[in-house]
Amino acid sequence: MQNYLIHNIIYKFHRVCFYIYSVIYYYHDHYRNENKIKCLFKSIFKQLKIFNYRYGYYEYLEIPITTRCSLKCIGCSNLIPCYQHPKDLDETILISSINNFLDCIEQIVYIRVLGGEPFLSKNLYSVLRVLLKSSKIQRIEIVTNGTVIPRDRRVIRKLRDSRVVVCISEYPIVRYEKLVNFLKENSIQYRVDKMKFWMNYGNVDARGKTNKELKKQFLSCHSVCKSLLNGQFHLCPRSSHGTDLGIIKDNKDDYVDLLDNTLDIYDRRKKINQLLKKKYIKACDYCDYGTKKCRKIPVASQLKIQSK
Repeated sequence: MQNYLIHNIIYKFHRVCFYIYSVIYYYHDHYRNENKIKCLFKSIFKQLKIFNYRYGYYEYLEIPITTRCSLKCIGCSNLIPCYQHPKDLDETILISSINNFLDCIEQIVYIRVLGGEPFLSKNLYSVLRVLLKSSKIQRIEIVTNGTVIPRDRRVIRKLRDSRVVVCISEYPIVRYEKLVNFLKENSIQYRVDKMKFWMNYGNVDARGKTNKELKKQFLSCHSVCKSLLNGQFHLCPRSSHGTDLGIIKDNKDDYVDLLDNTLDIYDRRKKINQLLKKKYIKACDYCDYGTKKCRKIPVASQLKIQSK
């Protein structure tokens, strides 16, 4: 009971944080055109809907656009080093997935575009173009390891939008000063996310956990990092990438297929909300996060490339 209470409090805290961000962003985007006091109260009460998915208000979604990366990190939560033939995701599927998701929501606080390394992807411009057309998204973050500087002028123009933030993951092995200088020179918002350690989720073998163990683990995980990959809305990136790689069994109860043409907008939203109410997903059996086996590891240690 004590563990349940602690984890429930942490989960509620996460949602409160997203609510605070949502209020701040709404105020920032509207106060110039409204009375400031009125705008503040409006943002406080309007954004309360985020606490009830029934209204179509969501906190967070990750959208990987490529499995190509400039690093091969040990303990990558997205399992990117497991891809033997990394590539950009299919652009048509990617755009259709995003549009179908946006059609069935009212608002989302954060959408994070990532990879792999998103600045390596030819899809970045088209993805940003679609995302920035939607008023339903409060903030768009591009998550980069700091090793690649974007050169496409179309991408750079999109990155200057006030709703876009480039988030640089601070890795000890990477010198990201050139990217920071480039972003400053081009008036692009950025943030450096400092990390003291990573958590090791373990290998991707099935553990054979009981339903009780899976429920306890899922509760400890908090299920914050929703992931949209190949049209499938998953509750975590390990689930989405593991399923994509074929190393996690394809359990259709673990995700919502947003490209299913038999579903209309209301069916998709209903299925997403049902997924968000789950006590656990079967993909948890392939992960150690939220268990005592999960240990801290150094940030972004690199896999050794074996010579032929």
